[in-house]
Amino acid sequence: MKLFMILAPLTVAAAALAHGAQQWEWGTRPADIQYAIYGGDLGDTYAPVAHDVHVAFYLRGRAAKEMFDVMGPDKKSECGIEKGGRVREKEHVACRYRPSDGYECDFGFDLTSGKSIGGSIC
Repeated sequence: MKLFMILAPLTVAAAALAHGAQQWEWGTRPADIQYAIYGGDLGDTYAPVAHDVHVAFYLRGRAAKEMFDVMGPDKKSECGIEKGGRVREKEHVACRYRPSDGYECDFGFDLTSGKSIGGSIC
């Protein structure tokens, strides 16, 4: 009886975990992405030089929607997004939804230091 009292809760817990867990497997998928390599700052760019090189990435479509969905909550846009638009930001990653354009995200890196930077000036 003591063995039953020990094993029963463990069996119930294992069944609950197995039922609630969804199978997930690592895998890459194609993405609609564009990039720009530049020197200077966004809004005041010039040709990159050895000590001043940045990259900005612009994602659209499914990848941007998946990122947007997990970033919540929405923030108010400082750049004046169209009616029905939504903005979500975390540190240097910004994602937006615009009814006219769909989902898009941007982010960047300073390639001389490897540090994360923003990918847009908004």
